[in-house]
Amino acid sequence: MADDLLIPDDDTDACTVALEELLAASGLVHEEVSELVQFGVFRCAGHAPQWTFHTHTVILARRAARLRDDFGLNVPGMALALTYLERIEALEGRLRELESQLPR
Repeated sequence: MADDLLIPDDDTDACTVALEELLAASGLVHEEVSELVQFGVFRCAGHAPQWTFHTHTVILARRAARLRDDFGLNVPGMALALTYLERIEALEGRLRELESQLPR
């Protein structure tokens, strides 16, 4: 379950972006995206040579670029940080959901 946080659970997100669009929108370079795909942080919606990605990947890619630029993280560091940030957000959402069910 934790491994799938960064990747949409289903294919209802029909909107995709091409690799070139992802690179332009995020500031990442091809090698970084390729490594993040290898680490399982980004999942391709289409296969090489015409890689496409779910639109949610643009948000992740921009966050990865900020981590690289602000903290000097390498790709493994970006992958680890992205995984933990997504996990924290999921847990905070679950906590809010549970707190809303408490009697007042």
